[in-house]
Amino acid sequence: MPILVVLALLIALIAILFALQNAYSVPVSFLIWRFDGSLALILLLTLTLGVIIGLLVTTPTIIKRGWVSSRQKRQLSQLEEDYQGQAQDASSQKKKLDLMHSAQMHLFSALRLTEPKTGLLEYQLLDQVLTHTLNNLNPDSAWHRSICLFVMDIDDAPSSNDGKARAVWPIITDRIQRQLSPRSWLHFDGGHRLYCVTLGMAIEAAADYGEFLSTTLDAPLQLVDASEISVSLKIGGAIARNNTTVTSQQLISQAEQMLEKSSLWGRSRFRMVEAGASS
Repeated sequence: MPILVVLALLIALIAILFALQNAYSVPVSFLIWRFDGSLALILLLTLTLGVIIGLLVTTPTIIKRGWVSSRQKRQLSQLEEDYQGQAQDASSQKKKLDLMHSAQMHLFSALRLTEPKTGLLEYQLLDQVLTHTLNNLNPDSAWHRSICLFVMDIDDAPSSNDGKARAVWPIITDRIQRQLSPRSWLHFDGGHRLYCVTLGMAIEAAADYGEFLSTTLDAPLQLVDASEISVSLKIGGAIARNNTTVTSQQLISQAEQMLEKSSLWGRSRFRMVEAGASS
């Protein structure tokens, strides 16, 4: 505020000096009118008239911009409300799906379909699951339009006869499961491989999903005794759609072939192929 006051005083001082130095009278003619007046006064009146004309010209634009800005603010506010509502709906839906997934895993455990080290589905069930799903692929179903199998190889993890295995493997599987889509579930072969079955994804989405999963074990694992252990994860994937004739063993074989290729790329790399296509 003091700066504005000082600026106003400077402008007033300049105007006074200008008026004192240009006080002599000059004739002014406009059409049929003619009169004499102070040069300073005439120049100041001309400047004032120019400012008024400029304001009249720019006022409609300023008003229009104000209307546009106000409308955009209302639209932005509405979009934010819609986004928050959709985010809440998505969060609620995800919680429901997670609860359903958890209930399914408890049921599988009660039916003794899970293996003891990780609590995941046994590998022996994989062929039956894939066969059933492949036989029921439906392009009109959001959940059964495709099936994707990701084979995950965990390097540097303790083996089954290692004392650390009971502590490490639950941490590994828990971290991976936290990143899984509700459309996915895991099978464990009892060694160092996980088989992730995922339903209903398009090829591009499945590729992005596999790339995302390949980074889940990049950070070291925190054990109960506060120590850390690093493991590496490589993933190969194969996806089958309803227009592809492929068996469960072919799907597994192609996913494992992609795993072998991803292993050549180093840590946390991913390869995927459409089942039945040349790999």
